[in-house]
Amino acid sequence: MKSETLPSPDRRAHASVQRIRSPLVRVGYGLAPGAAHLAVLQAGSVARRGAAQDAEPGPGIEAPRLLWLANGTGGELVAEAGSRGTLLSIPGLALMRALPATPLGEQMRRTLGQTLSLPYDDPTPLEPLIAGLEGERHSGALGSDVAEEHYLSLVLLQLWRLSRADLIAHGRAPQGLAERFVILAGQHAREHWQVGDYARSLGVSRDRLGSAVRRATGLSPQRYLHRELTREACELLANTGMPVSQVAFRLGFSDPAYFTRFFARQAGANPGQYRRQAKVRRARGDQSYAAWP
Repeated sequence: MKSETLPSPDRRAHASVQRIRSPLVRVGYGLAPGAAHLAVLQAGSVARRGAAQDAEPGPGIEAPRLLWLANGTGGELVAEAGSRGTLLSIPGLALMRALPATPLGEQMRRTLGQTLSLPYDDPTPLEPLIAGLEGERHSGALGSDVAEEHYLSLVLLQLWRLSRADLIAHGRAPQGLAERFVILAGQHAREHWQVGDYARSLGVSRDRLGSAVRRATGLSPQRYLHRELTREACELLANTGMPVSQVAFRLGFSDPAYFTRFFARQAGANPGQYRRQAKVRRARGDQSYAAWP
């Protein structure tokens, strides 16, 4: 069997694209450990082989199909002769940066933390996005890093949407009260809705909403909303140069001083202290903005 290996991700942890172009023989495409992989399979079939040298390929996936492999230990994607498609590999750091630090991003993380096999519709909205990402990756144009990250965010968003559509089509969509609250929070957290506003919108009492959210998240609705606002603030403070006042306004706080007090209560450090600590963590190689003080 012929074997091809994807380029190793560089220090900046870019996503990389490999084309599966109707090989004449079975071909193995390397799956870098610690990365997630999306295979858009148009023709033929593929199977995943583990990292062990004597590992046998798993069950085959027949085209047309989308195969999402969450972060793993590596191995190979084995494509049978005549297969055609695209393999997108996303290092863990690039994946983290591409997912929003919002309640919606938390939902996406949960969904994309598992292996997915989804129907492929031709044309799928994923392919032009992957092509755009690949073009920016190789263009070297000013701002290509920013454009590449946005393309990747859109790829992940489309994949998450397709996953939800597949669940709904098969009558398996989790439509519990807590999930509906999380979805609504993703839309209105920056508007600083009160818990009563969410309860009224969902047609339930505050007590019922509180019980459902505590069972699902371990947090009260108010604490959940504060945690998500704080998480997004951490992302902006650690990974952008926005002034604290601009971060406050972006998150719906009309008074930067109130935002500073809110953030200090939640994170244990004021925004300036947190930003300095995040810079120290990056210098040590800790890239996780979620590591609050």
